[in-house]
Amino acid sequence: MAGRNAAGGIRFRGSHGISAQFLPPAPPKHFVGRLRELEQLRPNGVTLVSGPAGVGKTALALRWLHDRCSGDQLYLDLTVREPVELRLGRLLRALRLNDVPAEDRVAAFRSIVLKQKITLLLDNASSADQVTPFLPASGTVVVTSRSSLDLGGAEIALDPLTDETGSLAPLLDLSYVELPERQARLYRLCAWHPGTHFDVPEAAAIAGESECDVEDALDDLVEKALLTEVGDTAFGFHDLVRAHARAKRQIG
Repeated sequence: MAGRNAAGGIRFRGSHGISAQFLPPAPPKHFVGRLRELEQLRPNGVTLVSGPAGVGKTALALRWLHDRCSGDQLYLDLTVREPVELRLGRLLRALRLNDVPAEDRVAAFRSIVLKQKITLLLDNASSADQVTPFLPASGTVVVTSRSSLDLGGAEIALDPLTDETGSLAPLLDLSYVELPERQARLYRLCAWHPGTHFDVPEAAAIAGESECDVEDALDDLVEKALLTEVGDTAFGFHDLVRAHARAKRQIG
């Protein structure tokens, strides 16, 4: 799961003395092929970045925050489901507002975000209802989701990268060489699965490892955009990525 931390998915960057645990995750080292979408992201207003798992939604948002967006930033990973009141309580404490009654937390959070001009990144949203309590009356908010959500703002829909410019193969090489050996081995082996997608038990059988270890490694490959999730329980390769993985096994 991209960007999650021990504090339950909340990270903050700014000049308010907040702990480093609230910093947004660092953007990916290698970023190519999304320059047009990067230019489409604009300050002010709500922008939804949508697309399938592993397509690079979070990477795009983090790169934009790092390169194009000055000022204070707050990151929330909405993958973890929890009551809005509890999440807002932790957020407000991180922003040095303690003991705010539950019924006042939405208004208090929106007010401080608006007054301090904090840019929000709401990552991995699954519904508009998850996002709405955090939206200030104005300001800059970027939301990532696998779904097209009605948030009343702009939407940038990401498709899998193509290699028309020849830039994808070098990017895959850079991602591959940084993989730990377990993930690299799984990447090479699963590319030879005869179907279009596979599940955790099938990947474990291919690798000769436990399902628990393989599931963690598959999640890491999804985070690095080397695999995509197919439904809730399966994984698959983009055609170009599969060809790259197969070539690595032949070389190795």
